[in-house]
Amino acid sequence: MAVREMLVWFVAVLQAISTYGAELSSEACRDVGFSSNLLCSSCDLLSQFSLNEISSSCRQCCQEEAQFESRKRYAGAILEVCG
Repeated sequence: MAVREMLVWFVAVLQAISTYGAELSSEACRDVGFSSNLLCSSCDLLSQFSLNEISSSCRQCCQEEAQFESRKRYAGAILEVCG
């Protein structure tokens, strides 16, 4: 199967699955090729590759990234080498 035909098939499957609900199950996402640890920032990159057709399905399978503001920052650290 040619790459273009495979992409058309992939888009058709995603569109068919996306009609069943707003959020896809992890099994459905895996069946259409999205990993279980898909980050939503990856979905933003699809337009760079002319893959806008699968963007909505990508959004139904992605997980939002953790906010960086919750990380603690320290003024300094001391490294001790033992042994």
